[in-house]
Amino acid sequence: MDECPTPILGLGTNVGKGREMHRTVWQLGDDIAEGRTTSEALVRRCIDAIAAIDPTLHAFVEVFEQSAIEAARRSDDERRRGTCRGPLHGIPVAVKSLADIKGHVTGFGSRAYGKAPALQSAVFVSRLVEAGAVIVGTTQMVEFAMGSWGTNYSLGTPWNPVDRNLHRVPGGSSSGSAVAVAAGLVPAAIGSDTGGSIRIPASLCGVVGFKPTWGAVSNEGVAPLAPTLDTIGPITNDVEDARLIYSALADATAPDSGTLMERLRIGVIDHGQLQPLDRGVKEAFARAVEMIAAELGTPAAFRFPTDMATYQKLSGEIIAYEGYQHLAHLVDDPDTPIDPYVRDRILAGRAVGEARYKEVLSERATMCEVFRPTFEAFDFLLLPTTPLPAVPLAEADESQIPMSRLTRVGNYLGLCAISIPIGNRHKLPVGLQILGRAGDDFRLLSFAAKVEAMLKSAGS
Repeated sequence: MDECPTPILGLGTNVGKGREMHRTVWQLGDDIAEGRTTSEALVRRCIDAIAAIDPTLHAFVEVFEQSAIEAARRSDDERRRGTCRGPLHGIPVAVKSLADIKGHVTGFGSRAYGKAPALQSAVFVSRLVEAGAVIVGTTQMVEFAMGSWGTNYSLGTPWNPVDRNLHRVPGGSSSGSAVAVAAGLVPAAIGSDTGGSIRIPASLCGVVGFKPTWGAVSNEGVAPLAPTLDTIGPITNDVEDARLIYSALADATAPDSGTLMERLRIGVIDHGQLQPLDRGVKEAFARAVEMIAAELGTPAAFRFPTDMATYQKLSGEIIAYEGYQHLAHLVDDPDTPIDPYVRDRILAGRAVGEARYKEVLSERATMCEVFRPTFEAFDFLLLPTTPLPAVPLAEADESQIPMSRLTRVGNYLGLCAISIPIGNRHKLPVGLQILGRAGDDFRLLSFAAKVEAMLKSAGS
């Protein structure tokens, strides 16, 4: 890439420019409501930007140019008639290529998976449309959502827009969704998170990624990897946008009792449990914790009952076993064109076996019970999102899975989680991960918004 992607509508890449360079969903919604722009104008600019920039970034699988413009015109017509569906009315949104969208093939990041167009859309897609969002296309992903580097050796790996000269990993598996938002191609996109697949690319690309509580958003019509853990959520430019998108996805509104206490009880994950950690990530995390302690709450050291590698391994067994149950008919055939690294990860589920799978699920239930009382003394837990920033693609070791070491614990223990940018390591974004109790999604989003505002005012 010879130059940074040109931002559209002030939405472009935030590296070295500050988060204020982004135009958010709620700002664009205000622009439409106040007559400063229209949905059709926004959608056309997104489509034009995708056409100009995405041949290099490779964030999109398919762009719904005609249907998106038609939907935007209907949106503008509804508004002229006095109808507004809410804050997403007329806002362009992209969707990870694992959800059924009526009339389109569900690719699941693969050349082998989808064959025929979907007859109806996934529940969460329908909810977005009902809320007024305009679906502009589907985004690239790791094949079968099975990988955290963000690579795809079947369809191509998206280019992380944080570095205009070197192809760095975007993070996975929701790679294209994070790249599309970070590059300003769309103001928001949808990803999925089974072991960190929303939070990891959000962290590496310098945007916000929210993993709701499992089950809060319907998975009906979504290609499954591991239904025990699969979660749909938003990737956005700020936390308020994540709240707006999540509200539509879950068909929910924040409860009136969702206010935060003046001084919060914040657990900071023990340094020893985070190792090994990149020095720049460690420094950015320490600065964020110091600022949070000064303004938002009193931090205290917190240790998970089990080490992070164990949570990662056990969740990995669940993912591999369930993934193999759904994809055996493809990965068992050596002639099926599949990313070789992904094939090996899925095939590992064959060795888990039903007896071991049931044992792991039982062990998970026990470990969740053991964990629950350790969280009772805290409102939220803080840790880095990834132990590394975005490494060059050539340095990604597909035999290793470091990027999910700090995220899988959230899925395994049934927590809601968010990643927000906390600064740069040599111009590479670093993410702060905040974990909340199951069902505390809106409360977590409220706290994350306070942290985000504090970091912005401090110039992070």
